[in-house]
Amino acid sequence: MTTTTLTKTPRTLIAAATSNAAGSTTRGTADLRTAQGGMLTVKIANGATGPTVPATVNILIAHDAGATPTAAAAGADWKTIWSFAASTGNNVITEQSITIDPGVMHLEVEVTGNTAQAVTCEAFLSEISSASTTG
Repeated sequence: MTTTTLTKTPRTLIAAATSNAAGSTTRGTADLRTAQGGMLTVKIANGATGPTVPATVNILIAHDAGATPTAAAAGADWKTIWSFAASTGNNVITEQSITIDPGVMHLEVEVTGNTAQAVTCEAFLSEISSASTTG
């Protein structure tokens, strides 16, 4: 009988309780060239007064065998693989997750678009750093 053991590493793309001011953009990246994917979670929290337009979260990847490209909107380097909008409600928390495939080389999370009020955001990845099989 064989046994496979996964080594997992917590990664922070956007630190907990990071403020994204109205009209601003917050981004975080991770180099996954030596990783085997993982589980990404993203949280957006509105304050006592929600934004007029909700924050949009974009999950992007880069197909680059070299160093992680500079964080940026979708374009030449970064390609959007998933987006979702948070809420405009007062004190509403929106949480989503997505599995990141082992084929992803670079990952970016972008929080943008909220107007009139700041929101807090965070993005964490439970990265599969390695796998070993015995037996």
